[in-house]
Amino acid sequence: MNYSSTRGKDKDLNFVDVMLNGLAKDGGLYVPDKIPKFNLKDLEKIRNLRYCDLAYNLTMPFIVNKEISEEEYKFICEKTYSSSFGKELISINKLNEKEYILNLFHGPTYAFKDYALQLLGNLYDFILKKKKKQLTIVGATSGDTGSAAIYGCSKSKNVNMFILFPKGKVSEIQRKQMTTYNKRNVTNIAVKGNFDDCQKLVKDLFKLNVKKDKYNLAAINSINWVRILGQIVYYFWSYFQVEHEMKPINFVVPTGNFGNAYAGFISKLMGLPINKIVISSNRNDILTRFFSSGLMEKADVFKSLSPSMDIQVSSNFERLLFHFLKDPNKISKFFNDLDKNGVFSINKKKLKEILENFKAGKLNDNQTKKSIKLMFDENEVVIDPHTAVGFSVGRKVLIKNEKRVYLATAHHGKFIETVKDSINKDIEYPKKLFQIIDRKETYETINNNLHELESLIDSKS
Repeated sequence: MNYSSTRGKDKDLNFVDVMLNGLAKDGGLYVPDKIPKFNLKDLEKIRNLRYCDLAYNLTMPFIVNKEISEEEYKFICEKTYSSSFGKELISINKLNEKEYILNLFHGPTYAFKDYALQLLGNLYDFILKKKKKQLTIVGATSGDTGSAAIYGCSKSKNVNMFILFPKGKVSEIQRKQMTTYNKRNVTNIAVKGNFDDCQKLVKDLFKLNVKKDKYNLAAINSINWVRILGQIVYYFWSYFQVEHEMKPINFVVPTGNFGNAYAGFISKLMGLPINKIVISSNRNDILTRFFSSGLMEKADVFKSLSPSMDIQVSSNFERLLFHFLKDPNKISKFFNDLDKNGVFSINKKKLKEILENFKAGKLNDNQTKKSIKLMFDENEVVIDPHTAVGFSVGRKVLIKNEKRVYLATAHHGKFIETVKDSINKDIEYPKKLFQIIDRKETYETINNNLHELESLIDSKS
C-alpha cells in the first residue's frame, strides 16, 4: 500500500514513512492510494473474531510491508488489544431495538483515542527499535488526545514527546492526566490560546522543519494516518453486535477534529453497511454550518461543557474533501484560503454528494445538560457531555425507527461536575482518575508563538 498527500507533492510513500512523518511535507495529509474492500461474505467471515484479530484483518492491508511482516503486525495487534488495555476492552449498551451506545472509554485514559494511540505507540516502539532511530513527537490536544498519546507512545525509550494544550480550556482531570504523568521524555505545554492555536503551532513547526531539517518529527494527532486505522475497528465491531441481517445502520459521532467521523467514512468505503454518519457539534459549529451550506468559515472559538469539540479548524476534513474533489490543487487552495482568509466554499453538486453519507446537528450547553439528564432518566446510563451532544443530535436528525449506534467517546468521570449538576446525583470518579487528583503537576507555559515552542523543544532535547 502506497500513500500520497492530499496536496499532491508527496507521492508513493510506504506506510512506515507515512507513520513517521505524520504530516506531509507539503502541508497536506496522507491518504492511501486505494481502499481495501470487504463484501458481505468477507464480513460474515470476520464478524465473530476477537477484537485483536478483527483489528489485524481490517488494518493489515494498510500496514504490512517489507519493514513490518504479517506475523510481526499480528503480534503488535495482540499486544495492543490485550488485558493491558483495560479490564474490559470494549462494550455496547442496548437502549432499545433501534438505539445503542458504544462505550469507548475502557482504555488506560478513559477515552476513545486509546484505541488508536495504543496501536500507534506499539508501532512506533517496534519500528524505532528496528531502525535504531530517535523521534521527537509533537502533538496538540483539545482534551483527550494528549493523555492517550502519552500513555500510548511515551513507553518507547526512542521517543521525546511534547504535548500542547490550550491553557484553561481542558477539564481539570484531562489536564491532570497529562501533567501528573512523571516521565523524563514527556513535556506538557500550556499554550495561551485555544486548541486551533495549538494545532496551528504543531503544523507550523512541521512546515518550519521541512526547511530547517532540524528535528526528526512525528505527529500523534489524527493527522497521523494510524489514528484513523485504530478507529476503524470499533465501527465494524459494533456493527456486528447490533446488526445481524447486514442492513445499513447509522453512527452518531460527537466530533471536533473530524478524525473519528472520518474513520467511520473509511469503514463505509471498505464495505461496512453504513447509511449516515451523524456529525454532532457543540456551539463551535463550523462542521454543522458546512454541511448545511457548503461554506467552511472560521468563527470565534467558545469555551463549552464539551471542550474536546471546541475547535474551528477540523484537520481531517481535508481528507474527506480530497476524496470527493480528487484535485490536490483545489485542496491546497481551499486550505490556504482557510488559513489566510478564514473561509472557503464548495459547489452545491459536491455538497450533495457528501450529504449522501452525512447528516449534522448541534447542541448548546444547556441542551447538553438536559441530554445527560434525559439519558439517565430513560436508561439509568451516565454519559459525558460529548456523548450527550451526540445522543440528542442523533435523535433530532434521524427518523425514530432508524437503527443507530451512539459513540460514547469519553468516561463521564472526566467531566464529573457537569454530569453531577445535570443529573442532580452524587457520582464518584473511577479509581484511576481519583488517584491523580492530588498529585503534583508539572508543565511549561508559552505564548501562542512558534519561536517560543521551538526554543522550549531545543532546551529539552
